[in-house]
Amino acid sequence: MDVRAVTDEELAAFIRTDHIGFGVTTLDEHLDDARGYLELDRTVAVFDGDDIAATAAAFSFELTVPGLTVTPAAGITWVSVLPTHRRRGLLRRMMAHQLDDVAARGEAVAILTASEATIYGRFGYGCATWTYDVKVQRARSALRSPVADDGRVRIIDAETARKVLPPVFDRSRRLLPADHQRADSFWNYWFTDRERWREGASARFYAVHETAAGEADGYVAYRVKQGWSDHGVPNGEVVVGDLATTTPTSRAALWQYLFGVDLTDRVQAHIPLDEPLRWLLADARAIEVNAMVDDIWCRVLDVEAALSTRGYAADGRLVLEVVDEFRPQAGGCFLLDGGRCTRTDAEPDLHLPVDALGSIYLGGVLPSALAAAGRITELKPGALAVADAMFPSPTAPFSQTHF
Repeated sequence: MDVRAVTDEELAAFIRTDHIGFGVTTLDEHLDDARGYLELDRTVAVFDGDDIAATAAAFSFELTVPGLTVTPAAGITWVSVLPTHRRRGLLRRMMAHQLDDVAARGEAVAILTASEATIYGRFGYGCATWTYDVKVQRARSALRSPVADDGRVRIIDAETARKVLPPVFDRSRRLLPADHQRADSFWNYWFTDRERWREGASARFYAVHETAAGEADGYVAYRVKQGWSDHGVPNGEVVVGDLATTTPTSRAALWQYLFGVDLTDRVQAHIPLDEPLRWLLADARAIEVNAMVDDIWCRVLDVEAALSTRGYAADGRLVLEVVDEFRPQAGGCFLLDGGRCTRTDAEPDLHLPVDALGSIYLGGVLPSALAAAGRITELKPGALAVADAMFPSPTAPFSQTHF
């Protein structure tokens, strides 16, 4: 079977194949949306004759990494295989083809969000970030103390939001390891605010926080799902989509705003593991964690480039023996010293598979935690302690964008 990128004329078939795999009914607007934001030269399709049997795609990202530096990365998406073509190695062929292309583009890292947690480990991806799905009851949402804020929160319409939100988001994503930029094509798609995204809730509302000087430094985009009890008591829900902030004050002020939305009794959101909200609330137990969900999976393709790009929490010297079964040429022994990584013939201090390297790369997983699970082997006493000091990020890695 042929494996290649699709043409514009083949895009509709590409979409239909992906949607069959995900159980989605294809609408005309799906084609309009995909044509606007997909990078055709980064699609991958497996052709069985003239028919598309499997799909994958990638976005060109600028990924924020620990140390708050950025590196080119591939955002893997649209991965699907038709039920009629399973167990034929099509996914493996697509992954090999795609990762060859990512490496050829000079991107040292690939990231994705997984529909199933058991798929991508065999291709070298390691789970690197998690998010909390939380609910806060408004009746218990009083803050410990009023927000000390000389700015204001202002409600804006969609047209104004289209101008205000992107620059605020761009500043905020540079403060979060595992986050990445949003291209203009993504914003155009996002602001269509399709009915199919709402799940019974309203169109988006937008509120922006401004400093005393009138500069926007945070925003929230949310929906309201209305509801009433049998006794006429409102019990609707505020569903937070984006909460992008650049200062602690703007974040606290926007949470305070959300807890003030009338005719609702709860606020639902996805938040980072180190979200400060629990410390803002007078009742920390007001936050109900519905789930802790894996989010970004990370795959290192160029160990030298990836480890030389990110920052480290402490100085240290380590020799890492990285095993890459899917792309053996990418493995080997690497000296990490002074924030620079090079290949070496020195004896290794730690032995680890490339998926474990992906898990610790964004700073959200301690090497010693993986060692306790048998995923990393300490070959030199004390090496794990050095790795634990070097790799963590002081800010929990978190991606604000689903892709």
